[in-house]
Amino acid sequence: MKDIVVAEAINIFARFGFRKTTMDEIARAAHVAKSSIYHYFPSKEKIFEAIIEKETRTLLADVHQAVNAVESPQEKLRAFFKTRLQAMDKATNFYGAIVDEYFEHYAYIEVVRKKLDLQEMKFLRGILEEGIRAGAFAVVDPDVLMIGFHALLRGLEYYFIAVEKKIEKVTEIQEALLGILFNGVMIR
Repeated sequence: MKDIVVAEAINIFARFGFRKTTMDEIARAAHVAKSSIYHYFPSKEKIFEAIIEKETRTLLADVHQAVNAVESPQEKLRAFFKTRLQAMDKATNFYGAIVDEYFEHYAYIEVVRKKLDLQEMKFLRGILEEGIRAGAFAVVDPDVLMIGFHALLRGLEYYFIAVEKKIEKVTEIQEALLGILFNGVMIR
């Protein structure tokens, strides 16, 4: 029941935004009584929080699956970036609809984001360390690179959700950035 409510709420929030969505609309979309929703979620905000947590879990699972499906550290880093950027594509409609309301929920979103940040950076650091051990990456300080990569991802996320609002360019930009990542910007 909770999963059905969350799945339907994603669609309703994406269509109408957080402010304009009502519990009645979510109940109708989920084909359940509003009182049943209140049994699991005391407020619309709690449904929103459940959506953010679900998307975070899904993102991490997708990244782990993509990275574990390849062998070399270079392929793992590419898989990490591709999967992470593709997750933005999936989430753009939802977040695009609520971006104006983002700061109302900023405190909660930042708590979830910090947890995600820590998990992603730990994962990135593991890939970098594996690449250094294998002699595949010429990295002096993996922590600096890990922070830089993570900041790049966050910047792209913001750009696509709040500025561009068109995710069609994500593949093109992703490939260009991965090319720079692996080959640098300097002519050799």
